Parts: sequence; C-alpha cells; structure tokens
Amino acid sequence: MQDQFNFDHPPFDTLTAEQRQDLLDQTDIAYFDRGETILRPGQLIDSLHIILKGVVEERHAERNEIYAHYTTDDLFDIRGQFDGECRHSYVALEETLCFVLPTQAFLTLMTDNPDFAAWFQRDLQGRQRTVSSQKNLSEFILTRIDNGNIQPAMVIDGQTSLYQATLLLKTHHLESLIVTHDGSFGMLTGTDLLYGAVLEEKPNTEPVHELASFNLIAVQKGDFLFNALMLMIRHKIERVAVKEQEQLVGILEMTQLLSQFSTHSHVLGLRILRAGSIDELAEAAATLGMLVENLHNNGVRLPFIMKLLASLNEQLMRKAFEFAFPARYHERLALMVLGSEGRGEQILKTDQDNALVLEDGLDAAEILPFAEQFSRYLERLGYPPCPGKVMVNNPEWVHSLSAWQERIRLWVRQNTPHSHMQLAILSEPHFIAGRESLVRQLQKQLLEAVRGQELLLSEFAAQALRFHTPLTFFGDIKQSEQGLDIKRGGIFPIVQGVRALALEQGITENGTLERIRLLTDKGIFEPDFADNLSAALILFWQLRLEQQLARGGDGLSQQIDAARLPRHHRDLLRHALHVVKKLKQQLEFHFQIRDL
Repeated sequence: MQDQFNFDHPPFDTLTAEQRQDLLDQTDIAYFDRGETILRPGQLIDSLHIILKGVVEERHAERNEIYAHYTTDDLFDIRGQFDGECRHSYVALEETLCFVLPTQAFLTLMTDNPDFAAWFQRDLQGRQRTVSSQKNLSEFILTRIDNGNIQPAMVIDGQTSLYQATLLLKTHHLESLIVTHDGSFGMLTGTDLLYGAVLEEKPNTEPVHELASFNLIAVQKGDFLFNALMLMIRHKIERVAVKEQEQLVGILEMTQLLSQFSTHSHVLGLRILRAGSIDELAEAAATLGMLVENLHNNGVRLPFIMKLLASLNEQLMRKAFEFAFPARYHERLALMVLGSEGRGEQILKTDQDNALVLEDGLDAAEILPFAEQFSRYLERLGYPPCPGKVMVNNPEWVHSLSAWQERIRLWVRQNTPHSHMQLAILSEPHFIAGRESLVRQLQKQLLEAVRGQELLLSEFAAQALRFHTPLTFFGDIKQSEQGLDIKRGGIFPIVQGVRALALEQGITENGTLERIRLLTDKGIFEPDFADNLSAALILFWQLRLEQQLARGGDGLSQQIDAARLPRHHRDLLRHALHVVKKLKQQLEFHFQIRDL
C-alpha cells in the first residue's frame, strides 16, 4: 500500500525523490479496529502516524474533552515527536489504516530538509505562509527603493532663472529639479516651468523659487515602491523625493513605477485622478475587479491588495464627492466611510456605508440634494445601496458635529442592541473628503463616551459570540448545504471582538490587523496568539475572496464550500476556526460575559 502514500500533501511535497524513497522504505502499515486506542497519555512515542483511511479522535483522557478529529492524510501525534511522550488519547472512531513512520526517520527528515522541518515548527501563521509562498509569484510588489529605480536629484539654487532651469532639464533629460530656498527643499517640474512661462508670462530671468512647490513629499530609501505608489495616489502627484535619513538622494517618478508594476494599478490611479466626468470615473471603476483578480492570481499578498484597493476606492469616492458637492461646501462638511471600508478591509465592492459630518450651523436639508446625487454616483461606480440605508442620502446619517456627539451620548445611555449596532457602525470612521478635523473630533467623542463603560463594552463584546463557530462537537469543520458562512463563523467574531477591545483601550486605529498589533503591545494578547489571530483573519479573507472571484466577483457572497477546498487549506481553516474559538473564550473571560 506504500504506493498510496500522498506526496502531494504538505509537508511531504517538499521531500526530494531520494527522501521519498527513504520514507517508503522505513514506513509500515498499521490497522486499528473501531474504538481501539492507538496512543495513550504518558505513552512513549516512537513513531508518527499518517492516516491512509479512517477517522481518529484526539481527546483528554480524564476530562473526556475532545480536541480534534483526524482523517485521510492527517498526521498525529506531532507534539509527541519532539516531547517523546504522548499527552492525549488517540482513538479510532472507525476502522482505520495508518502509515507508521519511525520517529527517528521523521527527525532525520527534519534535519536533512529545512522546508519539511519548517512545516512542523511553524504554527498557523507559518503554515499559511508556506502554502501561499508556492504561488507568491509577485514579489515585485515588495521591491525596495534603491539606486536602481530612482534618478539622481539635481539640486539648484532658488535664484536660478527660469531660462537656466529649462536648459538644465533639456540638457540632462530630466523631468524635475530640486530647488533650495531659505533652507527648504522644493520640487520644480517641466510643467511648472511651462505654466510659468506661457500661462503666467513670467520673464526668462524670473527666479525659479517662485514656481517651485515647497510642500515636498518624500519617502525613505529602502522603503517599498508600493508605499511610494500609495503616496503618489493619495497626494495626486507623479513624483516623490527620496531621502536617506535626512539627506536628499534622488527622485522617484511614476515612470519608474511603470516598469516595476505589471498590474497597471498605477494607470488606474491616474485615470481616477484625471477623470473629468462621472462617466470617465465609472470607466475607471469598472476595472477594479479585474485588478483584484490580476493581483490575486499573481500571488500578491492579501494585505497589500487590501491596502491598494482601499487607496483606490478612497480616490474614487473623493472624486465622486467633488463632482456631487459644490466647492463652497467642501470645507464645511466631511464625508466618511464606515464598516469594512472604514477599516480598509474591503476588497471587492460591497454596499455603500457612509455618512456626513456637518459643521455646526450648516443645515442638513441644504445638503441632502447633493448627498442624494453622491449616492447615485456611487451606485453608478458599482457600489450598491446599503440595505440598512447607512448612506448620506438618509437624513439619519447626516448631522452636525454637535448633533452627532449628542447621538453618541444617547446611544451610550440607552445601552440597547440597537444602540450597540449604531455605535459599532460609527466606531470605525475613515475620512474621505471635506474637512478632516470634523471626523477626528467625532471619533474622539465616541472613544471618550465609551471609556469606562464596562457593562456596555461587555455587551458589545458579547456580539462576537452571537454566531456559532462552525466546528463540530469533535472539532471538525461544520457547514450547511449552502456552505460555510465565513463572515459569521470567522471574520465577524474577530472583527467585533477586536473592536470591543480596541474601544476599551482607546485605540484610534481602525484596521483590525493594526488593532491586534496595538492590543498586543498593550499586553491584551500574547504575541503567539496575536500572530495566529492575524493569520486566521487573513486566511478567512483569502478563502472568501477566492470563492467570490469564482462566482464572477460577487463581493456580497460570504459562503465558502469547505468540502471543495484542498486538504491543506481545510487543515488551515480548521486550525483558524479553533483560533476563533479561543478568542471567544478570551473575550468571555476578559469581559466577564458569562456573569452578565
């Protein structure tokens, strides 16, 4: 039966041909009857079991607590290979056949094959990284800024004439110059010189510091090109200065990024920025789904995809805001997005979740016609209306700053399921356009209002326990005929639980991964658990995205078919769901939820 050994299953797929043959030469086959105990607590371990057929249950012998089920291609007892002794009972639930690999042979493979060893030595985060690295073909997105992708900075004095600067650009085939004036650095582009000479009719002798922009945006040498791209998109510029600590060493232009990023995300960003009408903006927005699929198929890591998409979605909405709201209102109100968009965790387009904060004295009725136009524009861009009507065309989500602050105080006093939901929606505001200080003041008010509200925070955290973790009594994955709802079973408990802890700790960061990091810094999570929690959330996002792309880019679908997943992905999913279960237990203890 050795010819039935599955070398396609991690970690055995890392073995060389010679190592595979050695494994087969040293492996025996063992048969276990239904109900037979294979390993007992305290038993000395001399072999690793790999299941060929059947089901094995791991349980605590005294408490009769069930830890997990193992089936075809699963391994046990891995811990015992290193400890030398078994801690739990392993019982065959049905007739079971196992490959039995001597522990010494297993340890030899660990020594001789680092990739094989890494699989066993890493936890969920490490195993997921090993799986994903097999298709991570796009490390280009992690390219560092270095001398190979920047152009040297030519620095000129601010008193240099317009004529001399233009001659330097032409002679040295440059697109821009760095200008020094009164101890500051500024950027001067060929476009600046053209506008100065033609539109403003500046004389050739005019000093160039009059034309340069001294609001210089800079990145550090050694940073990721990806981060430079984000800065260019966010600030609507096509070049940034590059510094090595405080010293200016070069300029990075969008043209350099053209040769580095094959996904054309930079082109999409420029199309959004240059769109002159809602129709042009809609044409750009229509390519977002293809961009996501392209990045995903090229193995780009999901957090980077999310960061890029959050930036592009922000640019789309900001542009739509500029089209919908007259300029006279831009400094009198603030547009904010909420929910997954507010956390920067939306990948494919889902429904609209947004609101407006008005300066005190600005009448909401005056704004609503433009808000209605904005909502229609977003629908034109592919963002469907929110079923719960959390949108700026709903007067319930358009208020002055003082009115919002009063509503927050009211929701805290009410302490009802409805008020909890409203607070949750508003707890992750991300500024898009208008006057940013209005959103910052609103967020500050919310954090101050919930500080010290132990009962409210406990009931808030209890929402993370609302949905059953999709694991069977025996610790296996459980799903209905419709599939496994990955949002209810995995994503929501992590997001909501971490949200409750972040509110308790006064953390202003919206993103769940960043919140986990900050909570770990504060000692709320153990580092190892935090790593597993972050890896579990990324896995859930990844599996959901793959299912959504398979359904034609349906960003609203939350169902995955676990039965169709490759076995190593099911193994990761099962492990990740156990991490969710552990988080729920921690929330129960931390907030004393059982005592409510």
